[in-house]
Amino acid sequence: MKRIRRISWLLFMVVAAGIAAIILFLNQRYIAEQQLGLARQVELLQTQVLPKVTATKLPRALLQKWQRQQNVHVAIFDARNQLVFPVGGPQADLIDSVVAFQSKTAATKREQIRVASRAQTAYLFSQKPWTFVLYTPQHNLWQPFWPQGVHLLFAVLGLSLLSVLIFRGYTRWERHSLQRVQRQLAKVGAPQPTPAVLLKPTDHYFALERAVTHVDQQLQAQTALAQNEQHNFNRFINHLTIGVLLLDETGDVVAHNPAAATMLAQQLSDQPHSYLNDVHHFALSRLIKHALNQQKSQHTTVRLVQPQERYLDVNVVWMKAQALQATYQVAVLLYDITPVKQIQQMQLDFVSNVSHELKTPVTSILGFTETLLAGAQNEPEVRQEFLTIIAAESKRLTALIQDIIALSRGQQQQLQVAPVNIKQTVTNLLVPLQQTIDTKQVTVQLNIAATAQLQTDPHKFEQVVKNLLINGLSYNRQGGRLTVTAEKKAAQWQLSFSDNGLGIAADDQVRIFERFYRVDKARSHHQGGTGLGLAIVKELVTALGGQVRLKSQLGVGSTFTITLPEKIEA
Repeated sequence: MKRIRRISWLLFMVVAAGIAAIILFLNQRYIAEQQLGLARQVELLQTQVLPKVTATKLPRALLQKWQRQQNVHVAIFDARNQLVFPVGGPQADLIDSVVAFQSKTAATKREQIRVASRAQTAYLFSQKPWTFVLYTPQHNLWQPFWPQGVHLLFAVLGLSLLSVLIFRGYTRWERHSLQRVQRQLAKVGAPQPTPAVLLKPTDHYFALERAVTHVDQQLQAQTALAQNEQHNFNRFINHLTIGVLLLDETGDVVAHNPAAATMLAQQLSDQPHSYLNDVHHFALSRLIKHALNQQKSQHTTVRLVQPQERYLDVNVVWMKAQALQATYQVAVLLYDITPVKQIQQMQLDFVSNVSHELKTPVTSILGFTETLLAGAQNEPEVRQEFLTIIAAESKRLTALIQDIIALSRGQQQQLQVAPVNIKQTVTNLLVPLQQTIDTKQVTVQLNIAATAQLQTDPHKFEQVVKNLLINGLSYNRQGGRLTVTAEKKAAQWQLSFSDNGLGIAADDQVRIFERFYRVDKARSHHQGGTGLGLAIVKELVTALGGQVRLKSQLGVGSTFTITLPEKIEA
């Protein structure tokens, strides 16, 4: 823009200088024509007036008349350079020119002189004894039209000023349009769309503004697409059940998901930070370090003990470098295999416990049977004792097999929903247990409304109640108390089995519902338990859509509470 202004001013000055030079040249031609015209008037003077001039006489009246007719001034000097015509004329202004003229040999002379401080065109010639000077004011080319010239000059200056103002306004408008486009361009890439600049189609920057708007729209679309993809990616990893840590090539964590924070038991920062701030397990941190140093994927299984025991299957994946710089270079994938480890351990424990539980009664039955066959059967007292033991072990073996079958069926059989009267069911199940109640002198109290009713599977419900009644009687103290309470809360029934028996230690309460787990194996064998009763209770209650809780204190008693929905779907 500055260059355009400079060029415009230069052209303006060149044109103005050219016009001035042309005017001066024409003015010189005009002055030359004035001199030629004065020479012709000299010829007229010589032919019309000078014949009447003598050495002693000047026709003053004729000279004055001739001056008026020709519109020219005449001055006559004598040989002593004294002005003799007109009297009192501009002698002082002409005397120098006359003296210079008379000192030359030339008879005539045309020159420009100044008379009364004005430029004059003069013609000097001599006729003894007089020296004649014809002069007239010099006129420039513009002088005859001086008033019009002033107006023309002001008009030209006004038009020039108007042109300059128009040009400056145009350049300012152009500069304003350019500045608006520059401000628009500076906002390209901002989070918010850049407002369009409204320019006329005739504006020089209209095409540029359209291009900037198009680029901004394309950039906004690409930014929105990238943000949407990033949002979808974040949603994806946040809902993964596996832990994810994404690291750059320097080992800084640039992204993670809640599952990783849960597995590592750490509060992970959303800002990039070193993986050592989050990974405090030596084997895991060494695995990540090897992957970064060797640029090779790693895999292992680690065991975390704080704040709780957890097994993690760890895959540290090194992603090959691409042509473009990537944000993520290493992906740490954490699979929580704790439930798998627990199931494996439970399977091993189950096989071991089943083998042990089956071995004990079978060994007793086999040993006493072999003893009887070896001759002990001939002794009535010994035979009766051995047969009693064989029968008890057979019953225990049968109960164990039935519990295993019940445990299996509880997970596989479909529900058969029917109305169940809670108090009637509990009362019926106490009948076969009456001998145990009488033997241990346990007081049984039922706090159950006669109209209490469930829509559930009767068989599974009976097994749950039966096992809890047996547990409450078997592990109660002599002369103890067993209270069964049923309360309706909203759309659920809450059944509590409270005893004032031996109670369960806090460490054992966590595992009391595991299969074959016994608080005191010797005492459990003495009580005839199989170690599956409470495991069956938990499995069946879960199948019925409920929950089971335990509240116990060692030496004070225990309360088992089951919560079942009032009605379940088959």
